[in-house]
Amino acid sequence: MNLNRIVILARRVAQQLVADKRTLALIIVVPVILLTVAGVLIRVEPSGLTIAVVNQDEGVAFGNQSVNLGDRLTANLQNFELFNTRLMNADEAQHKIEDGELDAVITLPADFSAQVAQTRQLTLNIQFEGSNPTVAERLRNAFEQVGDQALAGLATLQATYLNGGPEFDTLDYTASALIGVFVFLFVFILTSISFLRERLAGTLERLQATPIQPLEIIIGYMLGFLIFGLLQGVITLLYTVFVLNIHYHGNLLNVFVIESLLVVVSVNLGIFLSTFARNEFQVLQFIPLVVVTQVFLGGVLWPIEQMPGWLQPIAYLMPLTHANTALRAIMMTGESLGGVWVQIAALLAIGVAVIGLSARTAGRVRM
Repeated sequence: MNLNRIVILARRVAQQLVADKRTLALIIVVPVILLTVAGVLIRVEPSGLTIAVVNQDEGVAFGNQSVNLGDRLTANLQNFELFNTRLMNADEAQHKIEDGELDAVITLPADFSAQVAQTRQLTLNIQFEGSNPTVAERLRNAFEQVGDQALAGLATLQATYLNGGPEFDTLDYTASALIGVFVFLFVFILTSISFLRERLAGTLERLQATPIQPLEIIIGYMLGFLIFGLLQGVITLLYTVFVLNIHYHGNLLNVFVIESLLVVVSVNLGIFLSTFARNEFQVLQFIPLVVVTQVFLGGVLWPIEQMPGWLQPIAYLMPLTHANTALRAIMMTGESLGGVWVQIAALLAIGVAVIGLSARTAGRVRM
């Protein structure tokens, strides 16, 4: 073994990396960006849970005193730090939980105190919004704790769910977002590397020598890649639903429509970014910046509403944010495509914008 030859080879590799300013920038900048975003989000305290109490309790008389256990329970709920407690009437509470503005509604009937006095036990009627099973379970545990404190353990919970149900778990909530993540990731990798190879082979330069327009080139490549992207989407969706056996509401065809829009965005984003890469190694370096950042900010791990205000506008610029919102609405609440038209419009707008950028840059960056 010749140490000198090893040192010479190592020096050559190091010099090549130093000469590649883009690679050096990605090595330094991308980890800093990702660690900054992750550090901010991990330190964010869960908040924003809101419940309503419909307190109709008229109290009960004990001798010369009147006792209202509904007021006592409401006071304990208002002092609990996990959620914000708001007093509402029944119609207002029902309207807001259907609009997703409330996570749960507790209804205390007029004879609440009288029932406790008579039977020494009472069932608390709670309706969970239910689209996030993790939130519902956290609230259920908190309500049991508050019930024990306010009613000396006499109360039991009787829960109903507007969406989801007790059989839904964290996987059911996460899977709807992971479908979008995996489709976006694999289609992006497939498209960016394949399009780069077309450039390396000189195919794009030969096409540009013909009367074909740049937009026609992009749409042609997009349709070709789209077939495999949609196939990837079908496999991901069917495996998640029928092999992992997740619970869901809504129409799977609607889920596939959202996947298809995300595939269009991912294909064109891969084409666009691959024009700035000189080799496959540089293409792979875009993955942490493009995909991992969207996993952090796209609502997969942290609710966007709980992110710092300066991060939320960035999150709403990302296609995965809108895809995840739409997929969860369809699969967790049974929403129709009309109910997620805002997210569909956002995905279409992003897709059109990226197609335009791809048409402007395709073939312009020379090797």
